[in-house]
Amino acid sequence: MKPVPRQTKTYAIASGKGGVGKTNVAANLAIALSGMGQRVLLFDADLSLANTDLLFGLAASATLEHVIAGRRRLDEIVVQGPEGVDIIPSGSGIAELADLAPERLNVIAEQLAALAGSYDTVLIDVPAGIGPVARRFSYLADEILLVITPEPTSVADAYALAKLQRKESPHGRLRLMVNMAQDDEEARRVAQAFSEIMVRFQSCPVESLGHIPWDANVPEAVRRQQPFMTCYPNCRAARVLKAIGRTLLLPREALAGAQAASPGGWNRLLTWMDPLPEN
Repeated sequence: MKPVPRQTKTYAIASGKGGVGKTNVAANLAIALSGMGQRVLLFDADLSLANTDLLFGLAASATLEHVIAGRRRLDEIVVQGPEGVDIIPSGSGIAELADLAPERLNVIAEQLAALAGSYDTVLIDVPAGIGPVARRFSYLADEILLVITPEPTSVADAYALAKLQRKESPHGRLRLMVNMAQDDEEARRVAQAFSEIMVRFQSCPVESLGHIPWDANVPEAVRRQQPFMTCYPNCRAARVLKAIGRTLLLPREALAGAQAASPGGWNRLLTWMDPLPEN
């Protein structure tokens, strides 16, 4: 397996529960980063409820289902989406994909590691919740970008996910995005409350990347099967995601201290097959 150059940054876009806009954030963040000169790969790792291709209005002829069945390699199913973003589409509505054995997931991980070296940024849209697929793919990422909404259930489920992440990868970096906040005050309150919980019970402050405000253009773009970054590039949500993208592209030296204790995600591939800790 060809080693991935260190300059490739890998982010897992995660959430404690569904319905918080995680996939929409991942898809549009990919476009924002591509617009900043990054070569971006978006991997839809939700192996049973995939909808990245729907958000992009794509009709993929081959998906992860074909890779898992051994009929395709991962690099053979990559399709190009808007603004030059490359996409690995997943299967949808296929129950067996949601509970793959670790050895079958390992095939995907190894092929993804080999493919990732061609990109500056890899975004992995992991399944919502704390299932084994989400946890394993999050384990491979350099950072986890946790998407929450102001709803109490979203915050509680996100804490459960963050708690597990701290147990399985204690030196991994976790950053927060508050989605669909009504205003800046609500977003700050939610982000601060979440960070205080993490400090109190996990001794781990969580950096907030910012909040994505409620924007009527976002559901309208979903109905049109287009990313809001392309059809409404100047809307509030798009402007915020561009700012988040710029934050992610800060010079790597500024992040060196935070990451010095943690091996790169792809270097952790050797322990991919280790049993997951008990919840």
